[in-house]
Amino acid sequence: MGLKEQICAAFCENVQISAFSGGLAISTPYQNFISGDPIGIYALGPKAGVYRIVDNALTIALLEAEGATMDAATRRDALAQILEEHGAAYDEEMGEIFKDGVSEAHLSKAILEFSALLLRLNDLILLTIERVKNTFEDDVRTAIRDEMDKRHIRYVEGQPVSDDLSGFTPDMVFYPDKRDPVALFIATNDAKLWQAMLLRIVADSEKHLPLSVIAVLETDTSVTQKVRLQADNRLDAVPRYRSGPSDTIQRIARVVVGNEAATVH
Repeated sequence: MGLKEQICAAFCENVQISAFSGGLAISTPYQNFISGDPIGIYALGPKAGVYRIVDNALTIALLEAEGATMDAATRRDALAQILEEHGAAYDEEMGEIFKDGVSEAHLSKAILEFSALLLRLNDLILLTIERVKNTFEDDVRTAIRDEMDKRHIRYVEGQPVSDDLSGFTPDMVFYPDKRDPVALFIATNDAKLWQAMLLRIVADSEKHLPLSVIAVLETDTSVTQKVRLQADNRLDAVPRYRSGPSDTIQRIARVVVGNEAATVH
């Protein structure tokens, strides 16, 4: 087998094609970043001798669910440019990305090109998640720095609370005068929230060290419900930042300096 055949075989090895009454369902070897499922494509037809290629109507929905909503003009323009480069379009009513007028002779090539388009948009989901995550973390850090500097509270970033708790690295640790230290985790996933809860358990049960632990979430949907409910019950505070940024910062301040001191401006 020559190199060309080997490359073609590698590309096609995990492609699955199923016929149904309306056309063909193609399962690609590429995974959707969010769901982990194979990226699927449908070739509908033929009708009048041509096919319509569509996605599974989840590509844009997943983008919007991860923060890349299409209500921003710049994002709509970027999407339109990507679609135009691939000769495709977006049906807002159906929620589908599609490519019309594909002849049977050009169907295989068009499916490969459509796969490349969906992979490009799949990568955009990843970039969007990272950008949103970083923006949230930066917003929280900036607001808390300002608040703690105003109150003359000593704090460190990216360091353990103490040598006895060196296995845990909160995003920030506050050391208010004559009060217990406060560890803050900016939680963007379940793993970060588990770290906060584990620090709470180790500090209380094993090291017997006085410590308050806070985890700030962007929204309720930033983590799974099961883990979020456990954190609500086990940590000193789990504020949701987007529901009220100012209230979130003041909630953190109350844990750090106490209720009475937190109201002083």
